[in-house]
This record gives sequence, structure tokens and C-alpha cells, in this order.
Amino acid sequence: MNTSLAAPRNWLAALFSTFSLLLMIIVDIKEFNIQYDEPLRLLRVEWAGGHEMRRLRPALEQLHKLAYRLQPTHALLSLNDLPDISAYDQIWLGAQWLPKAERLALRQAVVVLDTKQVYNQQAIETLLSFGRHQPQLDFQFFRQAAAGMQWLANDSVRLPVLFSEWAATYGPPSPNASVAAEPLPHYGRPR
Repeated sequence: MNTSLAAPRNWLAALFSTFSLLLMIIVDIKEFNIQYDEPLRLLRVEWAGGHEMRRLRPALEQLHKLAYRLQPTHALLSLNDLPDISAYDQIWLGAQWLPKAERLALRQAVVVLDTKQVYNQQAIETLLSFGRHQPQLDFQFFRQAAAGMQWLANDSVRLPVLFSEWAATYGPPSPNASVAAEPLPHYGRPR
């Protein structure tokens, strides 16, 4: 065996293996598209369950278990394709799921909803106002996932890689994504 060729291959394999551990597409929960970045401790989640809401609660329970295991400090939840949240699901979220989610290590969270999702935005705002026991959590709504990711990651140099991995796995942003313009954040950049 020619060791001069084996060493570079082993080095490249080790580098690829290390890099792939830092970026992660998670396919355990079929109702969600999920990406996790270990160095940023950033969890990105997008509803992919279509109009089928019977699996919302079990999927959210699985998501909580995953988040508990990963302990992200930053999370983005894109709900552009989620149908209106029923009153029964809102009660369950407020009484069962949010109290458990408040025990996570989250410091910043973003919910992405386009301009047509007024009902869901109001429902989420109401739920958060009733159960807000986590004052250290900085929570924001964004119309576009890219702007929310930039805010969460403080314009990290890792963002282009995260966006590429997401697009390669899940495709470009949903055609239902909001066309409302949001200014790009200028964190850490001169204007």
C-alpha cells in the first residue's frame, strides 16, 4: 500500500468526519426539518407535516426530547406551513409543552411566521404572555428564516455553511415564504 496516498485520505476523512459532527441534519421526526450546529448551539426547526395536525403533539414531544438531549441555547422554529393551531392544541401547548420547554437552556428563540399567519402569531404571543417564567429568554418573531438565523448566530461566519447544508437537504425556502422585506442585520459590521 502506498502510504503517501493513504495519509492524505485519512487526514481528509478525519477532517470531514469532524466537520460533519459540527453540522447535523436530523431526520428522526418526520413532521419537522431539523438542523443543529454544535459550535453555535443553534437548533433550526421547520414544520414539514403539511396540513396533518394529528401528529403535532407527538412531534412536539419528540422535539422536546431532542432539544433536551442537545441543549441548544439558540433556536429557530419556522411555522410558515403550519395550519392554524386549534384551541385544543393551544391549551395543550400552554399547559403541557411550554412549561417543559421553559426548562431548556435556551437564551434566544425565534419563531418564523409570514404575514399571512396572523392567527398563529397571536396564539403564540398569548401563550407566551401567560407562561413567561423565563426572563432570560430573548424571543423574537421574524418573517424570514434567513434573517432570524442571522440574528440568532450574530452574523457568524458559519452561516453560509448552515444555509448551504439546509438548502442541499431541504431545498430552497418555501414558496409560501413572506415577501415582506426585512433589513439584513448589521451586527458587528460597519454600516
